[in-house]
Amino acid sequence: MVLNLTVKVHPVVLFQIVNAYERRNLDRNAILGTLLGTIDKNSVEVTNCFVVPHSISPNDGTVSIEMHIADTMYKLNKQVHPSEVIVGWWATGFEVTSIAVPINDYYSRQCANPVHLLVDTTLRTKKMAIKSFVQVDIGVPEGSQGAMFSPVPVEVIQYAPEAVAMRTLVKTRVTGKVEPRAELPQVAEAIDELEEAITVMLQYVEDVLNDRTTADNSIGRNLLKLVQAVPNMTRDELDNMMSANIKDLLMAMYLSQLTRVQAQLNEKLLMTSNLVNPNN
Repeated sequence: MVLNLTVKVHPVVLFQIVNAYERRNLDRNAILGTLLGTIDKNSVEVTNCFVVPHSISPNDGTVSIEMHIADTMYKLNKQVHPSEVIVGWWATGFEVTSIAVPINDYYSRQCANPVHLLVDTTLRTKKMAIKSFVQVDIGVPEGSQGAMFSPVPVEVIQYAPEAVAMRTLVKTRVTGKVEPRAELPQVAEAIDELEEAITVMLQYVEDVLNDRTTADNSIGRNLLKLVQAVPNMTRDELDNMMSANIKDLLMAMYLSQLTRVQAQLNEKLLMTSNLVNPNN
């Protein structure tokens, strides 16, 4: 595997690893498991994972992996997510240990050039460090051979629903809980964020036009795609469309509230009827 590979990890994978670490047996200092995702030319996107039980012999330090459990879990996941394949394995800890070589050999039989993701769940550096490695063969031709784990870049990416969940979780850092919010305040907050992003982008365009900032071709292409995606309509047509959508939203909120009230009223009537006529 080329060393210019980039490993892209979704937040749900990190949550699953932390959850598995918190639920581990108390006699275990570290756990490991399988990484699932998709493989591109120069990147590996990790979208899912699961735990694989293992044991280490106290006598000679050999590693034993519950292969039948790993195979069963992969087959079950394949039924739900057919596009996900084995891309490597993960472990908790701060550094690569001696057991990494035999474990990587096992996963080398499951996929070509497996990725090793190392997550520091002990927060040794006051934060959850995330590292990624690939195994590289070293040695002298026709002589002694060995292997080393070479680090590769790793980044956390997220889909739009994951971004919403992450922003909600950030709000729970102080109180530890978050109350469900109505639709309109969320729409207003999203519009404020969009307006702020547009302001930043307009300032960037003005700086480029006035030679205060060097132009970035990738940003220009993204701006062109964004402009082309805007519907070709007049201001009045846009206002009418927004008004219609807001009316639809208000009507849906009204109907849901009306249904909730009717359900509560029906429940009260049934309770009253049972009290008045206990024999019925």
